[in-house]
Formats: sequence, C-alpha cells, structure tokens
Amino acid sequence: ISRANLEALDALKRNSFEIVIASGRHHKNILSYEDRIGRQGWVISSNGAVVRHAQTSAILHELVLTTAQFAAVYRFGTEKDLAIIGYHADGSFAEAACEWTQRYAQNAGWQPSRVDLALLAQTGLQKLLLTHSPGRIDEIEPEAEQRFGSEMYVVRTADEILEIAAPETNKLLGAQTVAKVLGIDRRNVAAFGDGNNDVEMLSWAGLSVAMDHGRDSARKAAKLISLPGPPGSAFARAVRVVLQGLS
Repeated sequence: ISRANLEALDALKRNSFEIVIASGRHHKNILSYEDRIGRQGWVISSNGAVVRHAQTSAILHELVLTTAQFAAVYRFGTEKDLAIIGYHADGSFAEAACEWTQRYAQNAGWQPSRVDLALLAQTGLQKLLLTHSPGRIDEIEPEAEQRFGSEMYVVRTADEILEIAAPETNKLLGAQTVAKVLGIDRRNVAAFGDGNNDVEMLSWAGLSVAMDHGRDSARKAAKLISLPGPPGSAFARAVRVVLQGLS
C-alpha cells in the first residue's frame, strides 16, 4: 500500500468518512492489513458474500454455494484442467499446489491450505476461484458464463482468475447492508474501485470514482474517474477528487 494511498485514507477519516473495505479478498486476508490501514469495523469480503465485523466477528450475512452448485463448478474446473481455490469461513484452500495456486499466493499474500474441497463444501464455500493462464481463462470464460451465469455470480477478477459464487453475491449487497446498519443513505456513500467486481457498487453509490487504470466495466459504471498517473497512487487521486468536491 503506497504512502499516498495511506495518507488518502487518513484524509477521509479526518473528514468524518466511515472507512469500509469491500474486497474480493478473504476476511482474514483483509484483516492482515490492519497494521497499516488501522483497525476496521464492518468488512465486506469475498466479493460481498460476507459482511463481518473485524473486532466483534459479528456477521451480517454470509452467502455460500450449495453442494450441488459446488459440484457443478468443481466438475467444470477439473474437466478444463484448471486450478481451483475455495474460500471458506476458515480461510482459502486448494487440493494441490501448482503454478497458478502459487501465483495466487504471491499476489494475495497468503498461501492456500491443502484440503479436500468436497469436504469443505459440506459446511459452505463462499466462492470458488478457477485459475490458469490468461489465455486459458479467455477460452473458458464464455462457456462458464453460459453454464453458470443464470444461477450463480460469475466474475473475472484478474486476467488469470474467474470466480464463481452464490447468485446474490456482489459488493453492492454488502455495501447496502452496511449502509443500512450505519444509517447512511446511498446518496452519502462514496465508492472507489477498479475491477469487474466493483461495477454494481459503483453504479449504486451516490458518488463513485473508478481508478484511471481500472477495467472498462468499472470506468463505465462510476460517476467519476481518477486523474491519470501511477496505479499505486490512483486511490489517492480519486480521494482528492471527492474531497475537493466537498470543499
């Protein structure tokens, strides 16, 4: 996390914003950043499948795949020779290590534990990540969308990752849930994002800013776009736009 982005978070706090992280990352993975971004309250994780309080562990909601949904996606992933990573309340898991699980571990900053995913599915998996080379994901994405898109949430979160979760899953649902608990009208919500999994939230928020380097879908959904510059400080530039509008 760049110094500029950390300073931007502090600026929001000084201006009485309630900071809520909304991420595709696992809840536990998000909490590992508290030493840099400060103690968190409500956290929206797993693309909105989970809304959980960082300090009390209270859960507003947790959406999981049914065992039948898991079985269908797992079969598809294995047939396509994809690496599969599952998000469970206890963490991230994979059945075997490979190039693509290692790539995930490097980017996410934590290593999936080894386990039989079918066993975890019995107690609820929040989502499945299908990962391989970007070219391979390009090939299978249309088929996955056609097969699962009408009954589950399918989203490309990285060039090498396609994610599939319960149908109601998205960051918008998480943001609406938190806003209701905090008593905040959507007109007073400012949302920031750069990915396909941010689209619904960016469209809903009273004010939204997409990163200038973000996915086209995010840029189209947002009300504003941050000024051009290094990706590592795009959030800081987006915050500057919001705070200038308040002054």
